[in-house]
Amino acid sequence: TYTSANSAPGGIDFVGSADNVGFEYHSAADALGITGLKFGVSGAFNEEATTATTGAFDTGYGVGVTYVTTAGDTSVTVGAGYAAADYIGTSLSKDESGGHIGISAVTGDLTVAAAYGSGDTIKTTTNPRQMDSDATEVGIKYVSGDLTFNVGHLTSSSVDEGYGTAGSGVKDEKTHTSASIDYVIASGVTGTFGYRDQEGSDENTVLTTDSGSSWYIGANISF
Repeated sequence: TYTSANSAPGGIDFVGSADNVGFEYHSAADALGITGLKFGVSGAFNEEATTATTGAFDTGYGVGVTYVTTAGDTSVTVGAGYAAADYIGTSLSKDESGGHIGISAVTGDLTVAAAYGSGDTIKTTTNPRQMDSDATEVGIKYVSGDLTFNVGHLTSSSVDEGYGTAGSGVKDEKTHTSASIDYVIASGVTGTFGYRDQEGSDENTVLTTDSGSSWYIGANISF
Protein backbone atom coordinates (compact mmCIF):
# COMPACT_ATOMS: atom_id res chain seq x y z
CA THR A 1 0.00 0.00 0.00
CA TYR A 2 0.95 3.66 -0.24
CA THR A 3 1.58 5.77 2.84
CA SER A 4 -1.16 8.23 3.83
CA ALA A 5 1.39 11.05 3.41
CA ASN A 6 1.40 10.37 -0.34
CA SER A 7 -1.32 12.64 -1.72
CA ALA A 8 -1.04 11.48 -5.36
CA PRO A 9 -4.44 10.12 -6.48
CA GLY A 10 -5.14 6.44 -7.04
CA GLY A 11 -7.20 7.05 -10.20
CA ILE A 12 -8.63 9.74 -12.46
CA ASP A 13 -11.85 10.29 -10.47
CA PHE A 14 -10.34 12.13 -7.48
CA VAL A 15 -12.35 15.37 -7.86
CA GLY A 16 -15.96 15.40 -6.66
CA SER A 17 -16.61 16.28 -3.02
CA ALA A 18 -20.23 16.10 -1.91
CA ASP A 19 -22.51 16.27 1.11
CA ASN A 20 -25.38 14.13 2.34
CA VAL A 21 -28.00 16.47 0.81
CA GLY A 22 -28.12 16.79 -2.97
CA PHE A 23 -29.59 15.57 -6.23
CA GLU A 24 -28.70 13.59 -9.35
CA TYR A 25 -30.24 13.62 -12.81
CA HIS A 26 -29.39 11.06 -15.49
CA SER A 27 -30.65 11.39 -19.04
CA ALA A 28 -32.12 8.58 -21.06
CA ALA A 29 -30.12 7.03 -23.86
CA ASP A 30 -29.79 9.02 -27.11
CA ALA A 31 -30.21 12.31 -25.26
CA LEU A 32 -30.99 15.51 -27.15
CA GLY A 33 -31.77 13.42 -30.22
CA ILE A 34 -28.13 12.34 -30.58
CA THR A 35 -27.67 8.59 -30.96
CA GLY A 36 -25.25 7.21 -28.38
CA LEU A 37 -25.26 10.29 -26.12
CA LYS A 38 -26.01 10.24 -22.37
CA PHE A 39 -25.37 12.88 -19.73
CA GLY A 40 -25.83 13.48 -16.03
CA VAL A 41 -25.71 16.38 -13.59
CA SER A 42 -25.54 16.47 -9.80
CA GLY A 43 -25.39 18.96 -6.98
CA ALA A 44 -24.79 18.86 -3.22
CA PHE A 45 -25.43 21.43 -0.51
CA ASN A 46 -24.44 22.05 3.08
CA GLU A 47 -26.42 25.03 4.32
CA GLU A 48 -25.20 24.36 7.86
CA ALA A 49 -21.53 24.83 6.95
CA THR A 50 -19.69 27.25 9.21
CA THR A 51 -16.31 28.91 8.84
CA ALA A 52 -13.54 26.57 9.92
CA THR A 53 -9.75 26.74 9.80
CA THR A 54 -9.76 23.13 8.56
CA GLY A 55 -12.23 24.00 5.79
CA ALA A 56 -15.88 22.99 5.49
CA PHE A 57 -17.72 21.83 2.35
CA ASP A 58 -20.38 24.33 1.29
CA THR A 59 -21.74 23.54 -2.20
CA GLY A 60 -20.67 21.45 -5.15
CA TYR A 61 -21.80 20.27 -8.54
CA GLY A 62 -20.80 17.81 -11.24
CA VAL A 63 -21.59 17.15 -14.89
CA GLY A 64 -20.66 14.22 -17.07
CA VAL A 65 -21.28 12.91 -20.58
CA THR A 66 -20.68 9.68 -22.49
CA TYR A 67 -20.87 9.09 -26.22
CA VAL A 68 -20.86 5.68 -27.89
CA THR A 69 -20.26 5.17 -31.58
CA THR A 70 -18.84 2.59 -33.96
CA ALA A 71 -15.96 2.66 -36.40
CA GLY A 72 -16.00 -0.40 -38.60
CA ASP A 73 -15.95 -3.41 -36.29
CA THR A 74 -14.91 -1.30 -33.28
CA SER A 75 -17.21 0.14 -30.63
CA VAL A 76 -15.82 3.38 -29.21
CA THR A 77 -16.93 5.04 -25.96
CA VAL A 78 -15.80 8.54 -24.98
CA GLY A 79 -16.54 9.91 -21.53
CA ALA A 80 -15.80 13.21 -19.80
CA GLY A 81 -16.73 14.88 -16.56
CA TYR A 82 -16.18 18.05 -14.57
CA ALA A 83 -16.79 18.75 -10.89
CA ALA A 84 -16.30 21.73 -8.58
CA ALA A 85 -16.93 22.54 -4.93
CA ASP A 86 -16.82 25.64 -2.74
CA TYR A 87 -15.32 25.44 0.74
CA ILE A 88 -15.63 27.70 3.74
CA GLY A 89 -12.24 28.12 5.40
CA THR A 90 -10.46 31.06 6.89
CA SER A 91 -7.08 30.03 5.45
CA LEU A 92 -8.06 28.50 2.09
CA SER A 93 -6.64 30.13 -1.04
CA LYS A 94 -8.34 27.78 -3.53
CA ASP A 95 -11.47 25.68 -3.92
CA GLU A 96 -11.95 22.30 -5.55
CA SER A 97 -12.33 21.88 -9.31
CA GLY A 98 -11.19 19.51 -12.01
CA GLY A 99 -12.16 17.11 -14.74
CA HIS A 100 -11.32 13.90 -16.48
CA ILE A 101 -11.69 12.36 -19.91
CA GLY A 102 -11.37 8.83 -21.17
CA ILE A 103 -11.82 6.64 -24.22
CA SER A 104 -12.26 2.91 -24.69
CA ALA A 105 -12.39 0.81 -27.84
CA VAL A 106 -13.73 -2.74 -28.14
CA THR A 107 -12.94 -4.90 -31.15
CA GLY A 108 -14.11 -8.47 -30.78
CA ASP A 109 -12.43 -9.90 -27.67
CA LEU A 110 -9.99 -7.00 -27.28
CA THR A 111 -10.63 -3.90 -25.15
CA VAL A 112 -8.21 -0.96 -24.95
CA ALA A 113 -8.81 2.09 -22.74
CA ALA A 114 -7.02 5.26 -21.62
CA ALA A 115 -7.99 8.18 -19.39
CA TYR A 116 -6.62 11.36 -17.83
CA GLY A 117 -7.74 13.49 -14.90
CA SER A 118 -6.48 16.78 -13.45
CA GLY A 119 -7.58 19.29 -10.84
CA ASP A 120 -7.42 20.88 -7.39
CA THR A 121 -8.76 19.15 -4.29
CA ILE A 122 -9.10 19.99 -0.61
CA LYS A 123 -8.34 17.73 2.35
CA THR A 124 -10.15 18.85 5.50
CA THR A 125 -9.37 16.01 7.92
CA THR A 126 -6.06 15.29 9.69
CA ASN A 127 -3.25 17.51 8.36
CA PRO A 128 -5.48 19.70 6.10
CA ARG A 129 -3.99 20.25 2.66
CA GLN A 130 -4.58 21.92 -0.70
CA MET A 131 -3.60 19.65 -3.60
CA ASP A 132 -2.97 20.10 -7.32
CA SER A 133 -3.07 16.61 -8.84
CA ASP A 134 -3.20 14.65 -12.08
CA ALA A 135 -3.48 10.99 -13.05
CA THR A 136 -3.23 8.88 -16.19
CA GLU A 137 -4.57 5.34 -16.56
CA VAL A 138 -4.32 2.86 -19.43
CA GLY A 139 -5.53 -0.71 -19.69
CA ILE A 140 -5.88 -3.67 -22.03
CA LYS A 141 -8.20 -6.66 -21.73
CA TYR A 142 -8.27 -9.70 -23.99
CA VAL A 143 -10.60 -12.70 -23.79
CA SER A 144 -9.65 -16.00 -25.42
CA GLY A 145 -12.02 -18.85 -24.65
CA ASP A 146 -11.75 -19.62 -20.92
CA LEU A 147 -8.82 -17.21 -20.47
CA THR A 148 -9.03 -13.49 -19.72
CA PHE A 149 -5.88 -11.35 -19.75
CA ASN A 150 -5.73 -7.92 -18.10
CA VAL A 151 -2.91 -5.35 -18.03
CA GLY A 152 -3.17 -1.92 -16.42
CA HIS A 153 -0.90 1.02 -15.65
CA LEU A 154 -1.36 4.10 -13.45
CA THR A 155 0.88 7.10 -13.02
CA SER A 156 -0.16 10.05 -10.87
CA SER A 157 1.32 13.02 -9.04
CA SER A 158 0.28 15.71 -6.61
CA VAL A 159 1.73 18.92 -5.21
CA ASP A 160 0.30 19.34 -1.72
CA GLU A 161 0.71 22.26 0.64
CA GLY A 162 -0.88 23.75 3.72
CA TYR A 163 -3.85 26.08 3.38
CA GLY A 164 -2.86 29.41 1.88
CA THR A 165 0.73 28.29 1.18
CA ALA A 166 2.26 28.67 -2.26
CA GLY A 167 2.93 25.34 -3.96
CA SER A 168 6.54 24.20 -3.76
CA GLY A 169 6.37 22.23 -7.00
CA VAL A 170 7.79 19.18 -5.20
CA LYS A 171 5.58 16.21 -6.02
CA ASP A 172 4.18 13.11 -4.38
CA GLU A 173 3.95 10.35 -6.97
CA LYS A 174 2.41 6.93 -7.52
CA THR A 175 3.22 4.51 -10.32
CA HIS A 176 2.07 0.95 -10.64
CA THR A 177 1.63 -1.69 -13.31
CA SER A 178 -0.51 -4.76 -12.83
CA ALA A 179 -1.37 -7.83 -14.85
CA SER A 180 -3.65 -10.80 -14.29
CA ILE A 181 -4.90 -13.99 -15.92
CA ASP A 182 -8.33 -15.45 -15.17
CA TYR A 183 -9.06 -19.04 -16.13
CA VAL A 184 -12.48 -20.69 -16.00
CA ILE A 185 -11.64 -24.00 -14.34
CA ALA A 186 -15.22 -25.25 -14.25
CA SER A 187 -18.74 -23.86 -14.22
CA GLY A 188 -18.82 -21.34 -11.36
CA VAL A 189 -15.09 -21.68 -10.60
CA THR A 190 -12.55 -19.14 -11.88
CA GLY A 191 -8.89 -19.14 -10.94
CA THR A 192 -6.83 -15.94 -10.93
CA PHE A 193 -3.11 -15.23 -11.02
CA GLY A 194 -2.07 -11.60 -10.63
CA TYR A 195 1.10 -9.53 -10.39
CA ARG A 196 1.76 -5.91 -9.44
CA ASP A 197 4.83 -3.69 -9.38
CA GLN A 198 4.68 -0.23 -7.84
CA GLU A 199 6.72 2.76 -6.68
CA GLY A 200 5.62 5.59 -4.42
CA SER A 201 7.36 8.81 -3.45
CA ASP A 202 6.62 11.55 -0.92
CA GLU A 203 7.98 15.05 -1.55
CA ASN A 204 10.04 13.66 -4.44
CA THR A 205 11.68 11.02 -2.22
CA VAL A 206 11.09 7.37 -3.13
CA LEU A 207 9.75 5.38 -0.15
CA THR A 208 10.88 1.77 0.05
CA THR A 209 7.83 0.95 2.20
CA ASP A 210 5.60 2.03 -0.72
CA SER A 211 7.59 0.34 -3.45
CA GLY A 212 8.08 -3.21 -4.62
CA SER A 213 6.26 -6.07 -6.30
CA SER A 214 3.73 -8.68 -5.26
CA TRP A 215 1.77 -11.58 -6.72
CA TYR A 216 -1.57 -13.21 -5.99
CA ILE A 217 -3.19 -16.52 -6.72
CA GLY A 218 -6.76 -17.44 -5.82
CA ALA A 219 -10.14 -18.64 -6.98
CA ASN A 220 -13.65 -17.23 -7.21
CA ILE A 221 -16.40 -19.77 -6.58
CA SER A 222 -20.08 -19.04 -7.20
CA PHE A 223 -23.09 -21.34 -6.83
